[in-house]
Amino acid sequence: MQRLLCSIVLLLVWACRAQTPTFSPKADKLHAEDGGQIALPAARRYALLQQDTSWATVLALHYRTLVFDGHLDTPSRMLQSFDFGRRHARANGHVDLPRMFEGGLDAAFFAIYVPAAYGESAAAVRYARRMIAEVQRQVAAHADSVALAYSAADVLRITRSGRKAILLGLEGGHALAGSPDTLRALYEAGIRYVTLTHVSSHSWADASQDRPRWNGLNEKGRALIREMNRLGMLIDLSHASDATFFDVLAVTQAPVILSHSSMRALVPTVRNASDEMLRALAQNGGVVLINFFDALVNPNFTAEVYTEAEQRTGGNLRQLWDAVYAIARERRLPGATLEDVLNHIDHAVQVAGIDHVGLGSDFDGLFALPSGLEDVTRLPWITYGLYQRGYSATDIQKLLGGNLLRVLSQVEHAAAALRAREGVPAAE
Repeated sequence: MQRLLCSIVLLLVWACRAQTPTFSPKADKLHAEDGGQIALPAARRYALLQQDTSWATVLALHYRTLVFDGHLDTPSRMLQSFDFGRRHARANGHVDLPRMFEGGLDAAFFAIYVPAAYGESAAAVRYARRMIAEVQRQVAAHADSVALAYSAADVLRITRSGRKAILLGLEGGHALAGSPDTLRALYEAGIRYVTLTHVSSHSWADASQDRPRWNGLNEKGRALIREMNRLGMLIDLSHASDATFFDVLAVTQAPVILSHSSMRALVPTVRNASDEMLRALAQNGGVVLINFFDALVNPNFTAEVYTEAEQRTGGNLRQLWDAVYAIARERRLPGATLEDVLNHIDHAVQVAGIDHVGLGSDFDGLFALPSGLEDVTRLPWITYGLYQRGYSATDIQKLLGGNLLRVLSQVEHAAAALRAREGVPAAE
């Protein structure tokens, strides 16, 4: 009888495991470290240690950790003669290669941002290709310090060689013109995620800052999601409407990301993620990457402020930030701080869990940053803040980059499994 009971228990355990999503957070054991050297200037380091000796622990942790940002808009500057290899003043950009080293940023998705004004046109694709080519050119010019990455393995290989890893994400699914062929061509060109919408709804998906056309995804959109899964391309739901978000989760067979969004429970704007979305994201195995934009993390931008701002736009939420900051100037509302960003991280962790949160600064794509996070050199202060709030070293490494690396790897594995079921060779 005892042997029979044991057999029944084992069968029940097996059955429960069989129902567990293949993209469980622990499915891939990636060690999110690169062993980097502390790169803060000696005088700055000494001053910090004089303030608080725990900075010694924090700096050692920060610079040995793989720090991975999910969304930088630096390529838009690069198309305007910005030399990524040269150090710039903060007024001229938030990120460049020398400051990446100083701030300990090891890997980042560079947004290939196509303005919504291009629509779903051949010109949109040409614009994306021109920006990709410029990133490739500038990265190649500094091959001793930086390289393009196309996979999680590339990220680890490049960063452990002491270089920075750059990945490419297409911001604005309108640039696909609804074409699976264009999607595949851009994947071949190096694109590894697609932000499904920007500020405008288009022929297959609705945006958060526009009127709905489909109440989420239409069938063309669902087909593109399935193709992204097959390719191993991350699906980015920042900027997408809530309905689009949930429609994607009903279709996708791989984890998704929110590459640059913050918490709606703390700042009630449609550009932020609701708690309901966070819980669904955790179930999916994905990750939300916290945006640093003042408008998305500033607690002074209350529901009343956003309601008035939306009224001022007459329903055209593409003009939302102009209206919000007009109100902020009129009322002399204070700006956000580093502590506010940490509060958004805390909230995301509390609702979604420690395995589903990371960083998506939106550096170079925003005009107002919190005090204390003025550019990429300030990233060690994020680590210090997390340490002061009691996060363990392991959890800090997840938040700084391990969770995003894990999702990237799991999307690749899901694609390989899908292609194997289709009988497609793994090398495709």
